[in-house]
Amino acid sequence: MDVRGVMRMIAGYSCKPVFQYQFRPLVHDHRAADGGFCVILYENRILSFSTYDAAGLFIDELCFSLPGRVMQCFYSLLRNAGSWLGSSPVDLRASNVSPYASSFAFDGFDPIRIWGMNELICEPACSEMGFFARHLYVLFEDVANLLAENGIRLTLDGFTWDNNMIRPFRKNQLYASGQQGVV
Repeated sequence: MDVRGVMRMIAGYSCKPVFQYQFRPLVHDHRAADGGFCVILYENRILSFSTYDAAGLFIDELCFSLPGRVMQCFYSLLRNAGSWLGSSPVDLRASNVSPYASSFAFDGFDPIRIWGMNELICEPACSEMGFFARHLYVLFEDVANLLAENGIRLTLDGFTWDNNMIRPFRKNQLYASGQQGVV
């Protein structure tokens, strides 16, 4: 996301992003001794994983090619969430100072920034912030489960993959055969 919180296209991709999640530590702790990460799912089924240093400067990007059914499942999740996602506040903040911030962007909806997701999902049932944080968390977990079926593990503060199921490649990295080169 850029400084205005708008989904951006990474140079080299002509497809629009349909999902973006960014984790950014505000205070360095055991969860992120660096500058965090960003995951972007493009409409062409490419998933981009970027890392940042403590100053927030770009370090590296790896890409993953996902099967076609991922997009069908993703848009089904998004349709189901549309009733509440369109009315969600764009800024959700826990009452305590949070050591991290997360931002979520879904195709067709305003980006949402959250400070202290774990605290917000524990808010009382009658709390508007708690309501939206819990719904957003469930949607995030649904997307993470969809990715997990394809060897990618996405959590609120982490990203890993199973090399036996999926291999990363560098943006625009192709072998002479036209196949994507793996890292």
